[in-house]
Amino acid sequence: MKQETQYKEKHITVKDIADYCMVSRITVRRWVRDGKLSAMKLPSGHYRIAADGFRDFLERYNMPIKEELFESEYRRKEVT
Repeated sequence: MKQETQYKEKHITVKDIADYCMVSRITVRRWVRDGKLSAMKLPSGHYRIAADGFRDFLERYNMPIKEELFESEYRRKEVT
């Protein structure tokens, strides 16, 4: 059997971003609404923010970056 490594894009919740930035969830949603933070809206109405997009946001607004939040996640998939 051959193993293949696939990149699994990491997404972050509004709550996690609010906790990280020490702001309310309403503030994070406002950032999304105002186009400051890129997000995808799930069918349930909740938002998910790509880790890369959040990192770009932090860099743009000179906020501290904790590297452990942005470590790549890999998943191994067996291919027959």
